[in-house]
Amino acid sequence: MLNKKSALVVYIRTQLPDMDKPSNIFADLVELNDFSAEGIVCSLLSALECMNFTMEFLSKTLIGLTCDGASVVLGRRSGVASRLHALFPHITVWHCSAHRLELAVNDVVKEMETINHFKILMDKLYSLYNASNKSRMELRECASSLDAELCKIGRIIDTSCVASSFKTVEAVWNNYPALHKHFKSASEDPTRDGVTKQTYNGLALRISSCAFVNNLGMMCDALQELSELSLELQKKDATIISSHKAICRAVRVFDEMAERPGRFSEVSKRGIESKSFLSVPLTEGKASDKALNFMQFFRSVAKNLEQRLLSHSERLPDKSGYDDFIEELQVLYPQHWPEDAGVLYGQTEVESLCLRFNVDCPRAVIRAHREYVESGGKDIRDELKELLTAVDTIPISSAECERGLSQMNLICTPNRASLHTATISDLLFLNIVGPPLTKFNPIPYVKSWVAKGRRTATETRSKVRSREEKDEEAQLTAVWDILNK
Repeated sequence: MLNKKSALVVYIRTQLPDMDKPSNIFADLVELNDFSAEGIVCSLLSALECMNFTMEFLSKTLIGLTCDGASVVLGRRSGVASRLHALFPHITVWHCSAHRLELAVNDVVKEMETINHFKILMDKLYSLYNASNKSRMELRECASSLDAELCKIGRIIDTSCVASSFKTVEAVWNNYPALHKHFKSASEDPTRDGVTKQTYNGLALRISSCAFVNNLGMMCDALQELSELSLELQKKDATIISSHKAICRAVRVFDEMAERPGRFSEVSKRGIESKSFLSVPLTEGKASDKALNFMQFFRSVAKNLEQRLLSHSERLPDKSGYDDFIEELQVLYPQHWPEDAGVLYGQTEVESLCLRFNVDCPRAVIRAHREYVESGGKDIRDELKELLTAVDTIPISSAECERGLSQMNLICTPNRASLHTATISDLLFLNIVGPPLTKFNPIPYVKSWVAKGRRTATETRSKVRSREEKDEEAQLTAVWDILNK
């Protein structure tokens, strides 16, 4: 919501002639009066038309759409994506990979009910230290007495990304001795009431149970890998092939972690065996303290990653369609070629890609690809560069739009909440796209100012402002003289 109005953040990914690779460019902040799919499409096309993007131009150059998973956008029958596909048949719709990663994590939580018990306890820690300055001060004192670095505890597996969830569980891992000491001291504090002491005593028992330590280690290992994958998918230069490679590698990692513990899980396992974790004695805990099954958890993560991330769009609704698409793209990258690739290798795939991305003269591209294969991927003719650029132009994540929203929050503050949408859009464009002051050429604007009959700063015909020396200034004259020496 923007000034109680909904707005659509629009970015354009393109490669201009002087660019080495495609770049994400902020285009506009479109105010929405109609929240239906038809209204969003009309507002979007109107905004593009105002930027001189005609329908004829878009039919030749618009090859991809990347967005989040809102039903109004990705609805199969009448969503924004399906309506744009009807207008531009060559468009490839891509559901944001980072968003689908969050959906995969939620699928794991639904399958593994034990994770909910761990999440509830973590939310309890978040509410305890987020809502009480006194609790934070007491924890800080415990951390100081143990010579430990205090980390902020947030929420996990919530609306935030998995990178934030990892920071939270890592903070609990690093602050574990301080947390336990705080709970124990608070449960024995005679100045507190009985209910509060019992609450802290229960928290001390919960986090010192073998089940919690086991789950903490496994969640640290899993969320560390997932956060790294999320950041990989959110890179500005991420492409379809690079993201596919990262996803497949992550799936293999979790498959192997089901057999071989990670770094955090190994430490937790040793602590459980010795009944002491980070110098804190461990207990068996209550019957409600359930430990995650090691193999089942990591295999569930691998399975859901594969199901969610290796099938991607409205155009390719199933895994087989996604696999065919990836196989077509791999003929463009030498690292995926077979050793016995002949001169006709990839000809059918290149022709299919030219049709998909609306590239003119497929025969010229095929001939360029043959020379590309014969040279071992060294000789890239201009005809083939057009296809490579088209492939890299499709963004695989809408993270850039999220960065734009973060920038908007810095502009539209509570003290500037009355800004119009168009004004915020202009300020966003200046902050995100606009050149720095060192690159700004003011001469054309000065000439325009003077041409309209306005006076320059050095105008001699203007009256000189008379300034009377105030008493306060007269008193400071001596100070100024000293400073100027």
